[in-house]
Amino acid sequence: KSAHLLTCALFIGSLIIGLLTTTICSVPVHINTPTSQQKFSQQMLMSFIRRKIDNARNLVAVWNPLNSRGNNCNFDIRLIFVLILSVYTTTVSMSSHEQTMAQREFASKSTEFAMKLFNFMHNKDPTKNIIYSPFSIQTCVGMARIGAVGETAAELDRGLGLPSNDVTAIANSFHNVLDTYKDSPILMMANKIYVKQGYSIKKEFNEIASAKFFSSADSINFGDSTNAANTINKWIESKTNNIIKDLITPDAVTDDTRVVLVNAIYFKGEWKYQFPDYATFDDDFYLNEVDKVQVPMMNVKEKFGYGVISELDATVLEMPYKDSDLSMVVILPNSRTGLASLQEKLKDFNLSDITQHLQETKVIVKFPKFKAEYNIELNDALKNLGMGRMFSNNAEFDNMLESHEPLQVSKVVHKAYIEVNEVGTEAAGASAIFMGFGRPAPPQLPPREFIVNRPFVFLIKNKADFIMFAGQKTRP
Repeated sequence: KSAHLLTCALFIGSLIIGLLTTTICSVPVHINTPTSQQKFSQQMLMSFIRRKIDNARNLVAVWNPLNSRGNNCNFDIRLIFVLILSVYTTTVSMSSHEQTMAQREFASKSTEFAMKLFNFMHNKDPTKNIIYSPFSIQTCVGMARIGAVGETAAELDRGLGLPSNDVTAIANSFHNVLDTYKDSPILMMANKIYVKQGYSIKKEFNEIASAKFFSSADSINFGDSTNAANTINKWIESKTNNIIKDLITPDAVTDDTRVVLVNAIYFKGEWKYQFPDYATFDDDFYLNEVDKVQVPMMNVKEKFGYGVISELDATVLEMPYKDSDLSMVVILPNSRTGLASLQEKLKDFNLSDITQHLQETKVIVKFPKFKAEYNIELNDALKNLGMGRMFSNNAEFDNMLESHEPLQVSKVVHKAYIEVNEVGTEAAGASAIFMGFGRPAPPQLPPREFIVNRPFVFLIKNKADFIMFAGQKTRP
């Protein structure tokens, strides 16, 4: 009798634990065609199940002499119930790991996209100051991808470095980043869809844009191009602290325009270690080996991530922003004329691993105060990256509008601004698509010096290695 009561008590206890486990671990699991890594995980899972079954049999053998036939049957059922919960929990854990790996792959591919785009901009005008937001551009084109099918979709998947060809997985990849900064007072991102009056967005596209990209859709009269451009520009200004103005020109929209997709991004971060105002002095900035100009040079001595990367023939410094996972990474060529060579080397360098080359140490930093604004039409750049079909009559955006009219991208434009001073950094960017018909350093080492007195590359990135802004400073 006592054994029977003990068995019942164990059953109730297992049931309570099982319910708690189910509540805690109930997260969605998406099943796709298994990769080699997933097959390995499945093999590990089957091995785990076999061990559980062996343990269950051994436990039944121990209890069998103490129980009647009926109680033994109940005990078997209870073991199976706990086993299923254990397997479910393990499966969810593996799925979560796979999701993390997918997000890391997305960050790595996004960095590749950013650097290819950067290289195109640099080659177009090597001596120009550049500031752009690769994530803004990628997000804007990514929204268009949600409405694409066929070879157009395939080109965008490859060109943007998307982690999957599944629309839900793509949307979730962007959502994970956008949701991280949804309520951030430092980094703000916004998306918007403008649709020509009389046209409707497909329900599925609208639901994904709203839930995953936080984008609402507004109806607009593109026939009145001046007012339409003004409406879109006012929205962009409101989302970038009135920094990005006049991105859309009236001649960019016509009566043939059906959809305009817009992304705006704004960042205002304070340095974790600020540059004292009193330590800013005019100093030399070399344009080449001989020519130089005077610029306001900020000075600070603090602990930063610092490293010399021989593959890039450059020295790197990471300066964190306060109360944020964002930081500015400065890549300084070792020679005064090394910027062009650095750009070439960056094409084959995995920037996602750059922080692994850095160690925290005391650094004397001299860094110029600067402002820069940059705008570019991206049609040629995106074609160069293998995404030309969306600009042609063969474009396939069948999942965007209820109308059966063929859509194609007529123009992709981007504009960005940055200001760096003693307190921190203010940066903003906007993109639009028109569719128309380390380890600690040994304390005994003397302070390093990082003197930014020549053209350099800079990135503003988060800890997940998504590049929010990037650019080059070549002249005052």
